[in-house]
Amino acid sequence: MRNRSEVLAAYHAYLDAFVASDEDAIHAQFVWPCAFIMDKETVMFDKFPFSPLEMKARKNWATSTSFEIDVIAVSDSKAHLVLRNCDRLRPDGSLIENATAFYAFTKTPDGWKIFAMSAIEFPA
Repeated sequence: MRNRSEVLAAYHAYLDAFVASDEDAIHAQFVWPCAFIMDKETVMFDKFPFSPLEMKARKNWATSTSFEIDVIAVSDSKAHLVLRNCDRLRPDGSLIENATAFYAFTKTPDGWKIFAMSAIEFPA
């Protein structure tokens, strides 16, 4: 049970860094290189592949709500976490898109870190 709560705390540290657009804090939540599973390929990156600040500006994204997060499996060294749902909203509260994502974590001497991820976005 302890590992499960540690993985969830590590994910929230990533989420907080993402919402704050703190690229250094985001980078600290990953093991590099990290696998990003895209639409038709998996790409290994040595740093986060985009700027959350630029993404927010491009989408007119103000906040996110309706998080459904579940640590679906955890061992002593690896864990899987699913963000089943997240609503991304504009400043006026209107829906931009729904998002879902999968994260694979590994336990390091510095705690749980993301080593693979995949996301799908559904425009409103």
